[in-house]
Amino acid sequence: MDKTIKLIVSDLDGTLLSEEHRVTESVLRAVNSFTAAGGLFTIATGRTAISARQTIEQLNLTLPMILCNGSVIADRHKVWQQATLAVKELIPFLLEADRQGLSVILFQETGMGTVRRTEDVARFEERENVHCRQADLESSAWVESMVQKILVIGSMGKIRSLWENQPSELQEAYSTVQSEDDFFEVLPANQSKGRALQTLLGLLGIDRSEVMAIGNQMNDLDMLEYAGIGVAVANSHPELKSRADYVCSGSCGDGVVEAIETFCTKRMRSGKE
Repeated sequence: MDKTIKLIVSDLDGTLLSEEHRVTESVLRAVNSFTAAGGLFTIATGRTAISARQTIEQLNLTLPMILCNGSVIADRHKVWQQATLAVKELIPFLLEADRQGLSVILFQETGMGTVRRTEDVARFEERENVHCRQADLESSAWVESMVQKILVIGSMGKIRSLWENQPSELQEAYSTVQSEDDFFEVLPANQSKGRALQTLLGLLGIDRSEVMAIGNQMNDLDMLEYAGIGVAVANSHPELKSRADYVCSGSCGDGVVEAIETFCTKRMRSGKE
């Protein structure tokens, strides 16, 4: 394909980052080569700005980024757009999730809270280099709080069964995505990476045909379908692979490098336009 890609938008965990959740030297070289030739690069992640900070600094990202699976668009200095959800209506669901042994994490701009400290929460904290404070869902501070998203970790079958047993009006009031094999996220209504990408392109004045989006999980699907080229790395969810324009032979960051080399050689040959 010989079209000029102006913007690359990449997911982080399971895509841009290695299995150790790091930016490899080969990924850094490929991204730097693309941006040195005049290309634009940013990320679309379920992470908050706090937990993505190290990656943001390593890649020296200056463009607005898609955070919290689309509920936040922000750069390193300001929030461009943010949607939040009220915790109050979801408390019965969250308490039942906790009772059933699932892990619950609530995301706010200033940090994260967890209903109970579990092994899954400890692994999450280590992976994202964050600390979750205790969230008492019976206290007014949390009952009346607004959050960017809620993450439930555990058996996806158990989580989906619990969610589907909630009142239909509650389910319809929020967006939900599966962002990892055992991550189920509740977002403000009508929020997703794809919708956020559409907003971002309006801010940047870029046409969707000039965008390549790269991901690995089902929360990346509408972003890949909205972009001119949607790329799934080799370790992607099978359904994402089936609906992507291109499936990499390489996993994680190796796949990102492969995608850049496959679709961005025109820009990198000609240099800045």
